[in-house]
Amino acid sequence: MNRNLILIIMLIVSTTFGCKKSDDDRVSPVSLNLTLKAAEGDISFDVSKTVIKITNRTTDASYTATKASAGKVVFASITPGSYDVSAVLVVSAQEYTQKTGIYTEEEVTFNGALDRLDVSSDTEQQLDLAIGKVGNWVFKQIYYAGSDVVKGATFRDQFLEIYNNSNAVMYADSLYIGQVEGKNNNNSGPYFLSGSNQYDWTQSLGITVGAGLDANKDYVYANSVFMVPSDGTGKKYPVQPGQSIIIAATAVDHTASYADNSNTNVNITDPTLTVNLSKADFETNLVAYLGGTPYKYDIDNPHVPNMDVTYFISGNEMILKANGRDAFILFKANQNLPAVKTLPTVATPDQREITAATKKLLQIPVSYIDDAVEVMHPTESQRIPKRLPAALDAVRTFVPAGQYSSQSLVRKTLKTVNGRRILKDTNNSSEDFGYLNKADASKSGSSFID
Repeated sequence: MNRNLILIIMLIVSTTFGCKKSDDDRVSPVSLNLTLKAAEGDISFDVSKTVIKITNRTTDASYTATKASAGKVVFASITPGSYDVSAVLVVSAQEYTQKTGIYTEEEVTFNGALDRLDVSSDTEQQLDLAIGKVGNWVFKQIYYAGSDVVKGATFRDQFLEIYNNSNAVMYADSLYIGQVEGKNNNNSGPYFLSGSNQYDWTQSLGITVGAGLDANKDYVYANSVFMVPSDGTGKKYPVQPGQSIIIAATAVDHTASYADNSNTNVNITDPTLTVNLSKADFETNLVAYLGGTPYKYDIDNPHVPNMDVTYFISGNEMILKANGRDAFILFKANQNLPAVKTLPTVATPDQREITAATKKLLQIPVSYIDDAVEVMHPTESQRIPKRLPAALDAVRTFVPAGQYSSQSLVRKTLKTVNGRRILKDTNNSSEDFGYLNKADASKSGSSFID
């Protein structure tokens, strides 16, 4: 036989049989069996119509189930790995009213979530769904990404838009916004929760919690808190139903050049990438709070009221983390809440010695909070542990183009009643928000999405 032909045959045989995986190399599929429970106090709700989604954190493959049988959902023959789990149950207004005796005209949403669930073998897991707290004040637009570092304004043009989602006039006086602290890596350790690797706040030195409350589930820990100023009447800043206020980091026209606090010109080479915030309703300015030499970019617009600085632990101005490693809270002070400035402060649990220089976080009860949104990096490998409890935000969200992209998150419109938009608020940001390719501070129709 021709020698070359023999070599070809040997190569084919080698390729066919030599590359075949052995039985030991194959990955056996596993199953995930979830038991669902949705309850408010002692009242349980039918979970059969719960929509459950699981996502493999490595492959990004996702699976969805839309019906639970006898309170159970089984995902059979899935690839072993680490999974994020989310569940949403929508209860009709009629059913909720009948079961609880509490009248509501709107559907009520229950959410459940599990982060980084290990499904390396057949797994059974309880998944509790909690009713999300729905507030009249909601975040409408969150512009955390900022704009191009060369042609745009980088982080200087960031803003938050707060919306009156009710059917009555509300007053923004003493309305608080804040940023929530969390761990910025995925390392495991003795002071972190197993599975999620987030801080285990129960181990913070000197921490106290209310009776029957959990330090990880019933509180958030803020590194900055700002308040809309009040003249004592509580009615200085009315916001009509379906209207909003914009809180700018720096209330200047970022589409035009201007002089910073060091009298250096700030040039914007592409104004189409950024926004004009000179007519924002409020701005954050830390010059008086920090004292000393003003930070060069923290420009104080005398025509825009400054937010009161309630708590701030580091930095020289309010900066939303453009890489998506952030979470935001919103709540309104009232006579039933203790003064926010008197709330306790705690260090992160990995700080095992407290000194005068130790940075502490403001410990805020979840029960205070009207709305909360957590954002994350668009790339899975760059994401850090979730920092908000599921009752506030079951699943995080993000702008797909990431930092310095000019994109902003915008809450979706649920429905329109007599010309007033009612925004979607299920306490699941991945469902509640979409995005704009360019942030829009106009408050006009172009700043909404359906």
